[in-house]
Parts: sequence; C-alpha cells; structure tokens
Amino acid sequence: MATLKKVRTLVNSNIYKVDHPELPKNTHIVCMPPAHKILYDPIIYGMKLRRQALECSKTFLKVALEMVPGFKRLGSRDVSEIVVLRGSLGYQFDTAFAELFDRYLPQCFVGARRFRISGGEFGADIFYTNFEALPDNGVLFTGDTIATGVSLGKTLAVTRSELRERGYDVQKLIIFSIAASFDGCKKLVEWEERYKEWWPDFDIHLFVAEALFGLADNGTDLLFRKESEAIVPEETKKRVEQLYGDYETGFLPGNMCSIFDWGDRNFKPERHLDDIMMFAKKSMKVAKDPRAKKVLKELERNAKLALKKLDQPLLKLGR
Repeated sequence: MATLKKVRTLVNSNIYKVDHPELPKNTHIVCMPPAHKILYDPIIYGMKLRRQALECSKTFLKVALEMVPGFKRLGSRDVSEIVVLRGSLGYQFDTAFAELFDRYLPQCFVGARRFRISGGEFGADIFYTNFEALPDNGVLFTGDTIATGVSLGKTLAVTRSELRERGYDVQKLIIFSIAASFDGCKKLVEWEERYKEWWPDFDIHLFVAEALFGLADNGTDLLFRKESEAIVPEETKKRVEQLYGDYETGFLPGNMCSIFDWGDRNFKPERHLDDIMMFAKKSMKVAKDPRAKKVLKELERNAKLALKKLDQPLLKLGR
C-alpha cells in the first residue's frame, strides 16, 4: 500500500514522497504547472508540446538540484544524460541545462525499439549506443515516458555493461518522467539492486509528474484511475474531476490515456490526432456519463480542426 506525504513546495510545484515497497526509496511525484497542460490537453502537440516539455524539464532540474544530495556540487564533466531515442529527445534536457546553468550537457545515446510480443506484453531491442560522454564516478539522468518499463530496462542493462567494461564507478541515476506507470517504475527496484552489486552506494532518484498512472491492459495507455496501481495525490484527483468527471466512477479517468503516444505527439502529430479522433469516436459509443460525452465531442472537434491546420501551406519566405 502506497503512502504519500507532501514534503516540499519548489518552483511553484508541490512535491510528494511516495513510500511503497515496490518502488525505489527515492520516489517523488511532482505536481508542476507545465505538466498540467500536457497531461490534461491532448490536443497540444508538436512545437507547443515541446515548449511545455522544456518547461517541465527545467522545473525538474531545479527540483533535482534541491532534492538530490550532492547534485549542486557537480561539474559538467560529472554528469551525463542517457538519451533514449527517440522519446528522450522530446524532453530537451540539453536546452534546459544550457538555459539554467549556462553549461553544455554531455550526452550518451541509446537507441531502443519496443515491440509487441502479444496482448499487453512488450519486448525491446537496442539498435544503437554511443557512450563517449559517459563520466567516471558521475551522475546519470534520463527522461522519457514509462509504460511497461521494458525500454528503460534495456537501457539500464547496456549502460551497466558499459560502465563495467570501462571499469567506471557511478554515483546515481536520476529519472524524470512526465507520464509514468506504477507497473513500469516498480521494475527500477530490481535495477537499483543490480547496480548496487557493483557500486554499493548507488541509488536511483525517480521524479514523475502528477501521478504514478495505472497501466492499461494494452500495455500502452496510462490511466488516471486503475485499482491497486494508480498512485494519485488528492490535488491531481481534483484536477481530473474538474475536467473529466467523478474520479472514482467517471468513464474518462479510468479509460483515457493521460499522454497518448509521446513519440507521435512530438514527431508525428497527424497520427496522434488521428488516434484522438479514433479514441473519441469509439468511446462515445460506450460512455454513459454526460461529462464524458461532452469532453469526447470536444476532443473529436478539436482534433479535426488541428488536422486541418496541419494541411495548411507554409507561409512564403518574407511574409
């Protein structure tokens, strides 16, 4: 059973310590204003999404600076981002790092491709790595959405192997996710222990925005409500109720994905908008509460309008 305790308020964000035996000891939920626009308005995509994601990353770095022991004392050569292609690109940590600290952020790259095995079961392949910027005895961090946790697990495996092959030490791994499932994040406990086998003082610091979501049976959708999985602060529940209806009984809290497909929202917006329309049409056939029907109609209408904008020609140079 999870317990939540509000521990701090930083950069206009409320921070909750999550105590659960299946999660890393240093797990926090951060209710941050820029994440609200992403998680509660699926029509935001492309450049608008990237602007909000950048603000999320800047907020996360400010929070980590205060919450993670020793982070303030690190130099640029002591840190590196593990960029998980392509999801991490949407987090823009390099830009956030430069704007906050006026420093270059060293980056390592891991290409992870997730594939469906059957139903809600997924696997992942690693097709590319570049660890030239890996620091010795440094702090690593990464950002991505976390559903099943398979891609993150593969990334941690190849990173661990690289550290061992080089004979490097490592202090910490800091993870930030704008949308993360409880089911995916609980796998981090095992990885924390596997790293501790070689580096006893190693620990993982997990920061997630707004909630630890429930993972739908399809292995992709991250739900605001799922029994025995979703860990949601009361202020998040109130925001959900204002937009989507009763948290405990409403159709949308338990059926609509909080993030949809992160990659498509960033890099393939037409497919993302098509997914919204498909979800809205399908859900209107089964949703019964009036609030859900109203929201679904608005979603479908706004997605259609957004698709039309994508078809508009580019402005001529000089106009």
